[in-house]
Amino acid sequence: MWAGAAFLLFNTVGVALSLGALPGVSAGSFIRLALVGAAVAAPLWKWHGMNVLRTWRNPAVASFTRHEDPATGGFLFDVQPARAARMPALPLFAVAVVLLLNALLVGARSTGGFLGLYIVALVFIGVGCSYVLPGARDRKPVKVSVTGRGVQGGDISVPLAAVTGLRVTHGGLVVDPGPLMPGRNGVPISSMAGRHMGRRQAARGYAVTVRADGESQSRLLAGGLTEDCAHALAAEIGRAIDAERVKLTA
Repeated sequence: MWAGAAFLLFNTVGVALSLGALPGVSAGSFIRLALVGAAVAAPLWKWHGMNVLRTWRNPAVASFTRHEDPATGGFLFDVQPARAARMPALPLFAVAVVLLLNALLVGARSTGGFLGLYIVALVFIGVGCSYVLPGARDRKPVKVSVTGRGVQGGDISVPLAAVTGLRVTHGGLVVDPGPLMPGRNGVPISSMAGRHMGRRQAARGYAVTVRADGESQSRLLAGGLTEDCAHALAAEIGRAIDAERVKLTA
């Protein structure tokens, strides 16, 4: 993770310095632009924020459809994840964008002013990312194929005979289910609001995994699911596996 971030920063700063060598262009301006660009690019590309954007218009509830695949004679599952919970990340990101734009304007006159606004913007971006990025790596549409040859989904392939079980896991934002009490001996109202929003995101972080014989680690088939969808998908894939095994023994 840190190597990727360093690589991104190295390239953006390098481009900024190259452009800063142009006649009449300040190198400091392009360094500031590079820092702002890195603050936006790192969550999107390094930490899988693009998956959040690609599923932005998806419903709040995950879904899947099962088809018989005439090409393979097996079953094909088209899985659509739930979109990430948009609140309170959306206003946090909006404030961060305003701060970054103001940092660029102030930076032309004061380096200290730029750094101050830039650091505050990073705080807003970090808090917003803490809501939407957990589970973002797996929040993408996927097609799962179950045939006599095995189970395939995304980048994984498990031979049918090696499949030992399917599991529903929770890989997104985990929120303590215990109640919070406001007041002098409790917690601030802001913490209660944050817990409520976190629970909305946590409800969309379920995944279905498959384990192969002889392996301790399960492999991800589909992520970014709501709980009901995840359990239904695991059950349907399990029935499809059983049906394919019956075909092989017939």
